Amino acid sequence: MSDGYNKFLDKTLDIFFSKDKSKLYVFLAFIFGLILRIVSAINTRVSADDMHFSVHAINFLNSGKLVVYDQSASLWYYLTDIFYNLFGIGQIGSRFSAVLFGSFSIILIYLLTKEFFGKKTGLISAFLLAFSPFHIKNTLSEMDNTAMFFVMLGVLLFVKSLKSEKKLPYFLSGVFLGLGILTKVYALLFAPALVFYAFYYNYNKNKTDFIKKTIKYSFIFLVGAFIFAIPSLTHNYLLYKDKGFTDLIYANALGIGNEKATELYSWDSGWGHGADWKGFFLGGSMHLGGLKMPSSIYALLLIFYNDPISFLFALFGILLCFRQKKKEFLVLSLGVLIFVFVYLASRILLAKHYVFLLYLFIPLAGLGLTSLHDKIKLKYKFFRLRHLLLIICLFCIVFLGFKTFGTLEHFYTESSVGQMIDYKNEVIPDDAFVIADSRIYRGEIHWMFAGKNYIESSYLSEVARVSDEIAGEKDRIETYFVECVIDDCGWGTIANQPEFNQTAETLVEYFKKDSIVVKEIYDSGTSDFAFPFYSNKENLRFRVYKTEILLNREALQITKLAKVWFLYPIGWDENIQPIFDKYTTKNSFDDLLDNLAHFIVYIAIALAFISLIFLLKNLVYDD
Repeated sequence: MSDGYNKFLDKTLDIFFSKDKSKLYVFLAFIFGLILRIVSAINTRVSADDMHFSVHAINFLNSGKLVVYDQSASLWYYLTDIFYNLFGIGQIGSRFSAVLFGSFSIILIYLLTKEFFGKKTGLISAFLLAFSPFHIKNTLSEMDNTAMFFVMLGVLLFVKSLKSEKKLPYFLSGVFLGLGILTKVYALLFAPALVFYAFYYNYNKNKTDFIKKTIKYSFIFLVGAFIFAIPSLTHNYLLYKDKGFTDLIYANALGIGNEKATELYSWDSGWGHGADWKGFFLGGSMHLGGLKMPSSIYALLLIFYNDPISFLFALFGILLCFRQKKKEFLVLSLGVLIFVFVYLASRILLAKHYVFLLYLFIPLAGLGLTSLHDKIKLKYKFFRLRHLLLIICLFCIVFLGFKTFGTLEHFYTESSVGQMIDYKNEVIPDDAFVIADSRIYRGEIHWMFAGKNYIESSYLSEVARVSDEIAGEKDRIETYFVECVIDDCGWGTIANQPEFNQTAETLVEYFKKDSIVVKEIYDSGTSDFAFPFYSNKENLRFRVYKTEILLNREALQITKLAKVWFLYPIGWDENIQPIFDKYTTKNSFDDLLDNLAHFIVYIAIALAFISLIFLLKNLVYDD
């Protein structure tokens, strides 16, 4: 065995046998955090965006895509499809990227906080993030937890690079930020925030040479990040060259090819939405339906209402930074607020996009709690750090049971969609026919029944017509009808469509006559709280009927025609419909550029998993 391997093994064993138990406690925080995030991934209700992204990730490894039209990014989709192949197409697979990278962020926050405030504060911060209700409840089929892991790993390396003045760490810092950009495009905004911090840091260290030094090393950092912007730039360049339009984000930002882009994207909620500066500062934001509260305050309250410990003690931590003259982290946070927070809070107010605020609040809250613990221990000698950590953990575990502002519910009871997916995977045969009540939101239908022969109930008459037109004998096909018991499962508009609702009820009555009920699925509905062993049998959401119907099996091919979701065929199956933003290269240079961009994506996928090993190595060798 090599000396390097032996050294790593010795360092790893030191975590368990050293007198200093800090790393061991960080490891325990990671384990607890991982368990909580797995529970959240299984249980938490599925949102419209959740279903949107989950469906687009199906078979993404075979899509050949550099970006998705509304994200200008693709890494999360590739990672999620890898997890689908490992865990199956279901709720845990769709959210495992958030589980994995969100859990490793616990180790990351320890190392980052330690750089500014020391080991004890880093340890408290690790537990704050491990048990953070806001972070846990955002363990969704979304990109933000994954993107922020890469971004904050880049931030950690950037901070360390400023101290070492070595070129490679700067480049690696840019590379990890680049992975964040390839996951969620707004990660790009962290680049100017870090350059801003670098100017401040170098100015305080060497006032005579700080400009040249900052520009030199920032350039190395930006080159590393730029590499992973190449896939998005390549896609839009080749798409515009071939078809005359770009993806939604480029069209919004640059106005290129807007005539065609308007035809494609004008229906999308993200189309044409710019900044509302008046709403950001004074209230009445168009992005909040004219709510009088400034959108900046609204965004901050997302943290306050979902993680009050981190929010309140962060305010205390800010005061301590000024008193103790520890302003470096405040300057870094200021840069992030100027370049990231202002941009987002003036445009989009979904809670998931503000996960990054936790990485600013939690180190400051850790500093505040460190001071509190020191003061209590002076008076009460028995009060150990573990007592403080236990109080934090217990509070958060109870708090997780409550429905809170801006986030999805419920943590302790499994979502109805997750239950339906489990039932489909375990019980419904692949050759069966599934008819979903059209009162169920279309994205829910696509997500719940992916991989089966399914159709919305409103298309059933068309299937029957095609079956009658096909020559040959009909088969008795095992059929499952899924009723929306509450009359509106996700649309929010059925109450205003009484005729549509009555048509759906007529079909339900038809299946009641000649079918058997094989499954009823309950959830916690709109309850304000839900805890372990909690049950509310009034919240019946889905009822599944089983029967047999006579159809020509070839008629089931029509179910494919409806499998298009947000412009793309489900599973990227071009037999359903062509991929609208698939371009054709025009010359050898375009071929070379396209191949380079795809190669960078494959490198990014590998680096995403290597980053976890890299982080563990940093923890093991951290002194």
